[in-house]
Amino acid sequence: MTSPRILVITLSNIGDAIMTTPVLAVLHAQFPAARIDLVCDPRSSALFEACPYIGQRFVRDKKTGWAGYVQLIRALRQTRYDIMVDLRTDFLVYLLRGQQKFKKRSNHSTLHLHSVTKHLSAISHLVGERAPCLQLWASEQDQRMVAAQFPTPGRWLAIGPGANFAGKIWPIDRYVAVANALAAHIDGVVLLGSAADHALAKQFIAQAMLPVYDACGRLSLPQSYALLKQCQMYLGNDSGLGHMAAAAGLPTLTLFGPGSPVRYLPWSTQASFIQNPQHNILGIMVQAVVDRLHPLLPQRAVACTANTHIAR
Repeated sequence: MTSPRILVITLSNIGDAIMTTPVLAVLHAQFPAARIDLVCDPRSSALFEACPYIGQRFVRDKKTGWAGYVQLIRALRQTRYDIMVDLRTDFLVYLLRGQQKFKKRSNHSTLHLHSVTKHLSAISHLVGERAPCLQLWASEQDQRMVAAQFPTPGRWLAIGPGANFAGKIWPIDRYVAVANALAAHIDGVVLLGSAADHALAKQFIAQAMLPVYDACGRLSLPQSYALLKQCQMYLGNDSGLGHMAAAAGLPTLTLFGPGSPVRYLPWSTQASFIQNPQHNILGIMVQAVVDRLHPLLPQRAVACTANTHIAR
């Protein structure tokens, strides 16, 4: 089988989708001439736009209900795939036309595994035991746009202050306190997130004693990835941005509330985390975060002006 037709059904949330990219990487390494079709979600579809070996993207939109699901199945059944990998459901591949079908392992049997390991184990019989890095992509146009808008290169700390529910969000005043404590060692802070994080960004900027580049709600996912590649390290809550930062090659420090670092820590040898024994994010203190970031800091920083707000 030199160039098989491959279909991968990925996950919906941004972080979960990023943690399926090692599966795409090993399939591409095994079958470099193949185009891999993808079933993805409206929230995460843009992550794969610039991937050079992705073929057709089929979007599964929950808002369309069962009618949309039936339409999706009909579209997928127009192709007979050689290899089908379902990392999301327990049944979809059985409704489609294909030769080799691989489905996700149950959560019950994989609670002790990292999500990346779980996803890779679903196809281990096909590709063997491999553990590649996370992969993301940004078009040349997105990279040029970010480079044109980003301020003078320097030692920037990227912060993701938001998350998908309140129990995962560390108080914004504590993020400000960390950044201010590190002001002598970094050139500024890059805030990343969705439009829902505008209020957090506004609070951060009002209290910050160093330059802040506010990108919340202003960039697409690939552009956010391109911006992270301009930074030196990442601090944030348990959210998709931490996984994006790991894919960009940054040292990351994730603050966990009720989540499981065993399963959801960014997949990187440079990833670290803090979680208090009660799994309450409010139990994480500022000094503990500052102490964990210090070994990651650059040795010196370029002089900068305090209270500078940079927004595009």
